[in-house]
Amino acid sequence: MQRFDRQLCDACQQALPQLPLALCHYNLLWLPQVARGLTKPRFDELLSVGYYRQPYQHWLQRWKFARDYSAGDLLQRQFVELLQQYQQQAHKLPQAILYVPMHRRKQRQRGFNQAELLAKAAAQQLQLPLLPLLQRKQYQAAQVGLNRKQRQRNLKAAFSLPLTTVLPTHIALVDDVVTTGATANEICRLLRRHGARHISLWTVAVTLSD
Repeated sequence: MQRFDRQLCDACQQALPQLPLALCHYNLLWLPQVARGLTKPRFDELLSVGYYRQPYQHWLQRWKFARDYSAGDLLQRQFVELLQQYQQQAHKLPQAILYVPMHRRKQRQRGFNQAELLAKAAAQQLQLPLLPLLQRKQYQAAQVGLNRKQRQRNLKAAFSLPLTTVLPTHIALVDDVVTTGATANEICRLLRRHGARHISLWTVAVTLSD
């Protein structure tokens, strides 16, 4: 059956690579092939649409670096559909959603923050508050191509929250891709200092451990 409210037909949608989400109870930290690639996660749950492979890798790169907004719309729809499944499985939703910020200069260059757009789509679908509180204080080099230790050094003290911020105890953090988890870990340390106790990381893609 042809659908005109989305870019993929039913056959193409069903042909996309699937993660064993039901097997791991919608928490990819339970999958050894994912957990091996992460550095002592500071988050409690990980939920992603797919591995950082084709076609998700192609769509993400088209969106971020070529300003292909149709690819962005497709990924946002895939992300929202995943969260609908998550909600239908009677999982307890977070009390609020935050997203990984970009430095102002980098966001001006790109024209948008893909994590922010994903978070807005999630907040609207789940009817949850979106908290645009995180800030990126310094302009760092891109994380692409850096090893684990280089990523950690690059992110040290990179993020901030208003000093008086008191966060809900259960929150979701949204990003486009998780590789080693260095960015999310640095942010989670900060979020926990401001009251977060249970943190779910939601992304479009996760890099598969070698």
